[in-house]
Amino acid sequence: MMNRNENAQVGVIVAIMMVSLLVAVLVIVQVYYVPNWMKDKESNHMDAVANQFSNLKFSIDLQATSSMYAPITSSITLGSKELPYFVSSRAFGSLNILPTTSSNFSVYVSSQYGRTKNLYQSTITPPGSVDYVDSISAFYLIINTLSDGDTFNVTLNGNENIEVSVLRHNETTFRINLKTINGTQILFNQTIASSIPQEEFRVNLLNSDYRFSTDVLPYATTPFNLSVNASNTHGNFSIKCYKYDGSTISLSYPIGTIQYQSDNSYFVDQTYTYEGGAVVLEQHDGEAIISPPSFSAVNYTTKHIFNLSVVDIVGIEGKTSASGYGTYSIRTNYSAHTYYKALARNVTIQINTNHPSAWGRYLSNLMNGSGITNFTVDINESGNYVSLSLQGPQSNNSYDIELSIRVTKIYAQVGPGWVS
Repeated sequence: MMNRNENAQVGVIVAIMMVSLLVAVLVIVQVYYVPNWMKDKESNHMDAVANQFSNLKFSIDLQATSSMYAPITSSITLGSKELPYFVSSRAFGSLNILPTTSSNFSVYVSSQYGRTKNLYQSTITPPGSVDYVDSISAFYLIINTLSDGDTFNVTLNGNENIEVSVLRHNETTFRINLKTINGTQILFNQTIASSIPQEEFRVNLLNSDYRFSTDVLPYATTPFNLSVNASNTHGNFSIKCYKYDGSTISLSYPIGTIQYQSDNSYFVDQTYTYEGGAVVLEQHDGEAIISPPSFSAVNYTTKHIFNLSVVDIVGIEGKTSASGYGTYSIRTNYSAHTYYKALARNVTIQINTNHPSAWGRYLSNLMNGSGITNFTVDINESGNYVSLSLQGPQSNNSYDIELSIRVTKIYAQVGPGWVS
C-alpha cells in the first residue's frame, strides 16, 4: 500500500515538474525569444521597405529622365504580422503623399552675379556682335544689294569662320562664294549661287553643306561671342539663338514628397522619405540619404559645372494616404518638366528640409568627390536647412559656374483604385 502511495506521489511530483518546466520554457520563449524574433521580423520588414523605396525612386527617375507618360505602379508594405501561437504585437505603418504646403522641402538658388539663358532673335547690322551665345537655331545673311567685291564675315571668339564674297558673273548678274574656315583649315570654299540678278539674296549659314553647323558650331566652346562684319552696308544678318543675359538669379522651387512612417512594437521606428529625388532614412539616433538624388558637380580648370535634377511629387486629391497593415500600391505618372540654365560668378543653393544633416553630408561628399575646393556647406539644424555656397575657379570676374536645373513634376496616387 505504501509503495502505491509513494509511486502516486512521485508521479504527481514528476507531472508538476514537467508542467513547471514547460511553463518555464514558455515564459523564457515569450519573454526573451519572442521579442527578439519580432525585432528581427520588424527589422526585415524595414529592410524590405528600404528596397521598395529604392524601386520607387528608380521608377520615378525613369519617368523623369525619359519624360515617359506611361504610369508605373510600385508597392509599399505597411507593417508586419504578429507571431502565431505566442503573445506578440503586429506592426503598422502609414504612407502619405505630402503637398508643398506640408512637405517642408524646397530648393532656393541665388546669385548676385548671374546670366540667365534666354531666347534671342534679332537682325544684326555689321559691324555687330552677340555675346554669351549658347546655341544657334537660325542664322541668315541677307544681302540687300549685290555689289562686286563685297564681303561679309562671321567670327566666333575672335576667329574668322565664314567669309561670303559677292563677285560679278557678267554685266547683269552676280555669283556668291562662301568659305568656311576652322582655324587654319578651309572646310568649304565654293560658289553657292551664280547668275543672280540684282535683287535681295538670302544665305542660310546653317546649311549643312557649308559645314559651319556640322564642323564648327558643335565644337565651339560655349558660351561664345559671335561678331559679324562687312565691307559696306549692303547687307545684314538675322539670328535666332539662346544666349545668357546679365541678371540677378533668384529661384524658388517648393517640392512635394512621399513619406512612409513605421509604427513598430519591437524594432526602432523609422521614416523613409522620397524628397527632391533622394530617399532619406530617419530614426531617433540619426538620418542618412540611402539613395542619392540626380545631382552632379564637375571641376574644370576654367569653370565648374553644377547640375540639379529634382522631382516634385503632386498627389491626386483623395488618393494621398494609406495606413494600417497590408501592401499598398503607389502609382506615378510623368506630367511635365521645366529647365533652367545660367552662368554665374558665385552660386548659393539652399535646401529647406527636415533632414539637414543628411543633405549636408551628401553635398559635402558630392563636392569633395568632384575635386572642387572653393565651396562651403552650412548645416542649420534649428532652421531646418542646408546651404551650399560655390565660387568659380577663376579669380577675375568671369562667369565661370555653369548651372543647370531641371524640375520634373510627377503625379502620384495611393491605391487601391486609380484616378485618371
